[in-house]
Amino acid sequence: MLQAEDWRQWLEQGSSCLQRLAQASARTLGRGRGAARGVEFANGRAGVWRINRHGGLLGSLRKDRYSSPKRLQEEVMLSAYLRKQGVRTPEVLLALAERRGRSWQQHLVTAEIQGASTVFAAEDQLSMWEGVGALLKQVFDLGLWATDLHPDNLLWDADAQTCWLLDLAGAKILPQPLSRRQRQVRLQRFLRYYQKHVGKVPSSAEKMGRQLLAQC
Repeated sequence: MLQAEDWRQWLEQGSSCLQRLAQASARTLGRGRGAARGVEFANGRAGVWRINRHGGLLGSLRKDRYSSPKRLQEEVMLSAYLRKQGVRTPEVLLALAERRGRSWQQHLVTAEIQGASTVFAAEDQLSMWEGVGALLKQVFDLGLWATDLHPDNLLWDADAQTCWLLDLAGAKILPQPLSRRQRQVRLQRFLRYYQKHVGKVPSSAEKMGRQLLAQC
């Protein structure tokens, strides 16, 4: 297993190193085009490895190829900023951009939140939706515009009664808090995820959304 000081090997063989760690872990986390894999570093830190991929129309054309490392750099900086503001988002353990011909592939490893499950997979309970609502209000008030904000990108830690924000790729901080209309758009996107994957939106999720908008 690689040691932390093997930085030259990481620079030269980064994705291969991550592949070996993921094979040793043999854990797939999440689902869809951005399904992540568990890894464990030599220092014992458990992480979640994700490769950035384009969404929408670009997804089928560009897949995981980017013109520069910029998006990964922005995600790392945004993560640090949000953590400084008190937002629960996992610590970045490794960020690696690899040149592939004329394009770049972007790898990100964040700390694994042990014992947590996605909000989508978690048991429907009042305390969870209170935590979701509090987290969404916090990031909306900070001006966070996250295009991929959905229940599989939020983690619920039932033991600690805390909610975590995942996957900041493509997100940005606006100059001011989100307007009521912008919050409504993000919430609609959030709730549509349930409609798409299970055919209906939980009443508790709809109630959380109404309460959040009522606070504007």
